[in-house]
Parts: sequence; C-alpha cells; structure tokens
Amino acid sequence: MFFFSIEVRCTSILDLCINLLSIQKINNGENYTMTEEKHTIEILHPTIVKGKSIIEVRVYDDGTNGVFIIPQGSTPVDTGVSIEIENKKLSIKCRIRKKLLKYTPEEVIRQKVLNWLIDELNYPEEQIGVEVGIIMGTTVHSKPADIVVFNDESKEQHWITIEVKQPSRKDGREQLISYMNPTAATFGYWSDGIDEFFLLRSGANDFSKPILRIPRKGETLTDIDEPLTRKKLIPVKDLHGVFKDMEHEILAHQSVETFNEIFKVVFAKLLDERVNLYNDDAEAQFRLGLTENPVDAIKSVKKLFEAAKKKWKDVYDPSEKIQLNDENVAYCIKALQKYHLIRSGDVLGVAFELLVNQEMKGEMGQFFTPRQVVQMMVKMMNPKIDESVCDPAVGSGGFLIYSMRSVFDFIDNRWSDADDRAEQRKDYAQEFLIGMDNDPRLVRVAKAYMIMENDGRSGVFCVDGLDYKAWDKRLKEMVLGRDLKNSEMVPSSLVNERVDDDGVDIILSNPPFAGAIKTPTTLSQYQLSKDPNGKAKKGVVRAVLFLERCIDMLKPGGRMGIVLPQGLFNNITDQNIRDFVDKKARILAVVGLHPFTFKPFTLAKTSVLFIEKWKNDNYLDDYPIFTAVSMKPGKDNLGTPIYLDDQQTVDTDMDEIAEEFILWSKNENLGLH
Repeated sequence: MFFFSIEVRCTSILDLCINLLSIQKINNGENYTMTEEKHTIEILHPTIVKGKSIIEVRVYDDGTNGVFIIPQGSTPVDTGVSIEIENKKLSIKCRIRKKLLKYTPEEVIRQKVLNWLIDELNYPEEQIGVEVGIIMGTTVHSKPADIVVFNDESKEQHWITIEVKQPSRKDGREQLISYMNPTAATFGYWSDGIDEFFLLRSGANDFSKPILRIPRKGETLTDIDEPLTRKKLIPVKDLHGVFKDMEHEILAHQSVETFNEIFKVVFAKLLDERVNLYNDDAEAQFRLGLTENPVDAIKSVKKLFEAAKKKWKDVYDPSEKIQLNDENVAYCIKALQKYHLIRSGDVLGVAFELLVNQEMKGEMGQFFTPRQVVQMMVKMMNPKIDESVCDPAVGSGGFLIYSMRSVFDFIDNRWSDADDRAEQRKDYAQEFLIGMDNDPRLVRVAKAYMIMENDGRSGVFCVDGLDYKAWDKRLKEMVLGRDLKNSEMVPSSLVNERVDDDGVDIILSNPPFAGAIKTPTTLSQYQLSKDPNGKAKKGVVRAVLFLERCIDMLKPGGRMGIVLPQGLFNNITDQNIRDFVDKKARILAVVGLHPFTFKPFTLAKTSVLFIEKWKNDNYLDDYPIFTAVSMKPGKDNLGTPIYLDDQQTVDTDMDEIAEEFILWSKNENLGLH
C-alpha cells in the first residue's frame, strides 16, 4: 500500500491519477507468499476448476500445513486435514487404510468426513469401511461406496452409506440412493466439504422423509426426530452454494424464474426467524419434520410467506404467491431449515448478488462491491446520526447497511437505555437511508437485507436513479430533504427543483459503468450530456451521468464516495468531466483500487473518488488531497478471498487506508471525524 498527501490545484487530478496508476502492481502467479507478524505462509492452489481455486494448501514456516476449501463468496473452511509434501508431490494419509495415498480433492473431503465420524460422532474405526464394494444383484458395482459405517464391528449390515465429492461438485444424490437400496442402509450422507445433505431410507425406494442429521454412535431414529429450535440452527457458510443447489433442483422439475421463487421461500424463512424464534427454545415453523406430512410443512411455509407480505408490505404485492410446486417447496425447506440466516452476517446479500444474472450486470459495467471496499468508503465518509445517506444504484444495499451499522454503533455507545437505543435506531433507519435501483430483484434483496439488520427498507425504491422525472413524490422529498407542494411535482430536472440547502448529506455508490444512455428525456436532465457548443449528445455513458446525478443530489457541504472507472480520471477526452467536478466540489481523496478488487467478474481498473460539495463561499483554488493505492485487495488473481490467520478477516489494506485518511483529515481540520 502507498499513500501520501500533496498540495495541488484542483485541475491537477489528471496528473495525480496517472501517477497512481504508475505504481500499481499485479501478482499473476498461482503460488505466492504472504508475510504475517508471526510467520510466513506459502499458499498452494492444487485444485483449480474453471479458473477458480476450490482448495488451497497453506504451508507454515514450522513445517506444518493445512488444507482449506475455498467457497465462492464466503470464508475459507479448514478441513482439519494435513498432507505430506515431498519433492513437490502431495500425498495424504488415510485414517482407516493406514497408508499414504495420492492427493486428490475428493480424498481430502473423505478424510475430513472420516475425522468427523470418529472424533465427533464417536464411531470406532473398526466399524468403518472405505471404498466398500456394493453388490447389486449378482455383480459388484464398478464404483465402490466412498465410506460405509456398519452396525457393528462385524461389518455385515450397512448403517450409514456416505458419498463424498470434491468442492463444487453437486452430483451424487442418485448414486448414493443406488447404494442404499441394495444394502438396506438406513441412513445416507453426502458432502463436498461444505454443502451436505442427509437421507433416510424408510423403505424400498422411499427417501421422502427429511432428516437434519445422521445419528451419533448409539442413537436411533427416534433420537434424531426432534423439534427444530433456534439454538439448533447454525450460521450458513456458503449460502450461494445452497442457492445453486436449490436452483438446479427446481429447474429439474419446473420451469420458473428461480431467483424470484427462491427469494420468496427465503422471505418466508426470514419472517419465521424474526417473529417466531424469539428465544433459544422457540420452535421453528419453517421446517419439515421426520414424521411430518410434507403437505402440512408446505402449507406452513406458504402461510409464513403470506404473513411476511403483510408485515413487510413494501416488498411484495399482496397478490404475489409462491409458484413452486410442492416437490420444489419441500426441497427448499429441507435445504434451508437448519440455517439461521439472520445470524449469518452478510451472506444473504452476497449470495443473491452472485445469483443475479451476471451477464446482464456485466453488460452494464456493474459489478457488486466487495465488502472491504464498502467498509473503507463508509469509514472515510463517517455518516452521522443526523445525516442522510443515499445510493442511487443500491444493488443489494451494502452501502446503506454498513452506514446503518456505523450509526447504530454510535447510538449504542451514547444511549444507555435499551428503549432509547431502539427508538433512535428505528428513526435513523427509516428516515435517513435512501436507495434506488431499477432491478426489482435487487430491490427486494436490499429490503430483505435491511429486515435482517432490523430495518431501513422503507427508503429503498425500485426506480431508475438517473431519471428524476420518474421519481415519486416521497423519493423526491427524501432526496431534497423537504416537503414538496403539488405544484412542484411538475416533471422537471433535479437541478431545477433544488433550492438553497436541498439535497442529501452523503452519497456512497458504485454505479454501473458501461453502456450509453440515449433516451432524450433522460439526457435533457444533465449538463454533461451537451457538447462544448451546448448541443445535445446522442448518448452518454452511465458512469458520467451517475457522477453528475450524485453531485447534484448532494447538499452544499455534502460529501460523497463513488467508485469510478479509471478512464474518467486520466482520459484526455474526459477533461470536461474533471473540470465539471472541480467546479462543483472539493476533492478530498482518491484511492486507487487493485485490479484484482472485482475479480472474478472483471479486471476493470477503478478508483474511488471522495469529494465535498462546495458551499457558495468556500471555493478554494489550492488545497491538499489525500491519495492512496490499495496493494492488498483481499483477493488473489483468481478472485478467491485471502484471509488472515483467523480465517474470518480479509487480508486487505483498505482499513489502514481509511485510518490514515481519518488521521489526515483531522490534521487538516476538515471536520469530517
């Protein structure tokens, strides 16, 4: 990381950003070294699928190593398995076969499962078989079962049949069933190291009754058929993987818009978690019990969805129904019922971001913002309890969520009374957060994300942030910060309707970059849609219009952090855009982002521009600007997250950049922190 402060004229932002670009470095190697305070770790990527690492081996300086699964959009998962490395060859010791085997990702998962069976479920090694031949009729199946737990040490009767796959492989369910039927195994278990599912064989070809787990040593079927209470729910590690599994299953049985239908089921579950799971012993209604009729469980979930629509009225139209057939609803219940989504942090927003049609987003140049970038921008702009925050391209709502969390922390530290804190949080969330997006799917995700955080959804609108004429009265009033008379609602432009101190206090956004807006009624609202002679252009790229829109929405003295394509900072043909910014605002900071920041979706070069809008009497010709370049984006060249030793904290320098900016702004007496 590199940062500095220099005294410049506003118009020198061009040279400034060219200098920033010249010092950015890229590491393109698959193997790389990270130096930590305690030791050095060499990271190997022995398994890469479709250009993405799914397993990595971490070799420590004391000679030990660990194997980690790398799920998309989530933290690495420690398998608890170690390997042997000799002459660059990897091998792994089998706990049951007592010999070294060639490294394969599937073998890693098998050893992970074996450790779990022995160390946590208490099955003795003598009761477990590996690569057990399965007799089908008069012949032995060509592929043995990966693991079999027998009823006892005689190894005559199959109790649990287990199928393992390498991470990212989702097949194997039918294969597992084909092994369980001829052997009369009671239980089945499938895992790729992160995702897992359980099967109960109630009779020949009858696997309809869902189970949440397999029994420990000594337990029976009765022991595992128990109420599902809040304390039994677990955080989900790879919700995107769960969603993809649900999507594949749904499409195999029905032709529907999977995103919308999955979200309806999630919406019902959020209601159950928020309303029904009021303490650790409260029982979930979102479940399909072992002895329960699936039809009853499906009816219960549909009732939850109806209740959720009534409680959170602005998310769904009252007429909206779950369109999934009973088989698919039951599958979704079984896939989600063991998790506690609200306690799982940012996984909902991230998972739905990954599930949204990436081709559509890519064509618009819109790539979802990594949480480390969001956190840096919020920290630098420091929203206060009486300041409005707006994102006109809200996506799943990350900037609003992190702003809300920041203000909530302030509230929790200032107010000692719990009721007072709750009232302050509610007032802020409902009155000071504004989001817009023209994708109704993402608007629903943003609202649900707000529900998980305990609100703020009422300020999220499904509308084109670039077209002021399409905004309704309430949105205009929230942005302008005052009530509007009906006479003021005549379609106009934002600039024409702004007076005095109208506008929002803070804008934080990562708007879509690509594609030109050509609609005359929209272009007519922007100064940057005209050429030097004042003639209207035929089209203007989205990033330019969003930049002007955001500046116009700011009140005098308001501040903004916005992710922009690097070209706007240094293309000669974009000098008029930089001049426009110079006249409208003071440049507080420019932070260059590493090219890996938005991997695996794009290598687009971007920077974050931070500004403070001029007031009428405070324009300056010369002033200092804080600049920095992030050299640790928290991702490798495959887009795989890189974490510190705790396996939770992203290894990035963006928080350090934010801290240095705060120190710098205090030294400059800017009054931001």
